Amino acid sequence: MSSEDLEPVGSIDIGPGTIDPREFQQRAASVELDHYVAVLLLEAESEGQPPLYEESFVLLTAESQEEAAEKARECGKQQETSYEDENHRPVTWKLKQIVEVKPLEDATFDDGSELYSRFFRNYEAYESLKPLDEDDV
Repeated sequence: MSSEDLEPVGSIDIGPGTIDPREFQQRAASVELDHYVAVLLLEAESEGQPPLYEESFVLLTAESQEEAAEKARECGKQQETSYEDENHRPVTWKLKQIVEVKPLEDATFDDGSELYSRFFRNYEAYESLKPLDEDDV
């Protein structure tokens, strides 16, 4: 696309003074976005099966913790779905909970960069969260 193909950009008259749209676009783009990690808990329900849960770690960019929390909820809602499994039973995935939304301390994303951590005291409860084997799904 040549410069001849582009329409000229003019200024906007706002009374005493004008705004060049290009300056506004540059300022809007210069807003500093922080990186956050959201922990989502999803639940699948299916006839005759115990519930299946998925803990999902999602990377987000946002201007604030509140915006990141809203984006986490939207992301979780987008993951909600229903379908039939191989035995023709309905399966429904729903967002059960936003467990946590935390700012990333180090957003360099090099090998070994920590994305998420949490502290807990009840090791027996943690140990009971063993990953499922493919046969368990």
